Amino acid sequence: MAIRLKIPKLNKFTVLFSFLAVFIFFEILIISPSLLETSDEESIEIEKTIQLMSDKKKNEVEQKMQGVHLVENSDNERGWELFANEATGTADSQWMLKNVKVQFFSENQSNFLVTGDVGEIDGTTKDMVIRGRVTTVSSNGYTFRTDTLRYSAKQKIMTSVDPVEMQGPADNSGTGFRLTGEKLLVEITKNKMSILDKILATKVIQEKDFKLTSIRADFSNKNQEATFSGDVKMNLGTMNVRAPVAVFNYSNKSRDLYRILLLKGVEFSENDRKGICRELEINLLENKMTMRGQPKVQQGEDEISGQEIVFLDGGKKVKINRTLN
Repeated sequence: MAIRLKIPKLNKFTVLFSFLAVFIFFEILIISPSLLETSDEESIEIEKTIQLMSDKKKNEVEQKMQGVHLVENSDNERGWELFANEATGTADSQWMLKNVKVQFFSENQSNFLVTGDVGEIDGTTKDMVIRGRVTTVSSNGYTFRTDTLRYSAKQKIMTSVDPVEMQGPADNSGTGFRLTGEKLLVEITKNKMSILDKILATKVIQEKDFKLTSIRADFSNKNQEATFSGDVKMNLGTMNVRAPVAVFNYSNKSRDLYRILLLKGVEFSENDRKGICRELEINLLENKMTMRGQPKVQQGEDEISGQEIVFLDGGKKVKINRTLN
């Protein structure tokens, strides 16, 4: 007698249930461990990011101080001394200052005093930026005004790309130079101040109106000497002069302007007189003008030349030196 096995019938619900069971099995064994591993890595990165943000926030907590006084020394010498009414900064050494005054030193002597409305100082590099009605005064009396001024601690220089106004110290002729230009450079260790472009200087010299234009102007904080260079055009009373360089010398004792020296090829004219030479010296104290270096003077139809031509008594007398000893 043969025995027959009864096979259960498969319906659509049984088939669907089987597929679902297989899918869940593969998700647990294969997909889920990968997701769990990725989740752990992301959690570590998130924790690091949160820690960094927390540290940054701590560093960005502002601190405020009133009546600030800072001193910077380098190489056993005083570098600068700063005063401010108020300072606001963070732990990363970036500070904002109000009502700033800074004294800059060279060889332990105060050479320049800078004031301004606000300032910024980098505590790491010691570089500064001062803004708002900035005034820079040299120890011998030159005053420079700009909108901003930057100080480089490494180079020990101050610079500004702004328009510059300068007032020179008074001398025997009265008020000093009044000057406008662009781009200020102050070299602290050299005791030198320079305006680098578009120079226009005015003054009264011995009751005569004086005007000068040039490309550059340099001023000394040691002896008050002033040098103008680059297409110098000068008007003094009725005399017009053109030269590459003009040097203004002052007496060390009285600080009076006593000589103007024009160099490297000079052309001048005054009334009906014209002249050329390599060097022209105007001695203000002696009321004398000396031409050197192949000088020639044309007056009307007359021409004079020699090794040196000297105009005395304001040009009323002429002395010609044919040879120089």
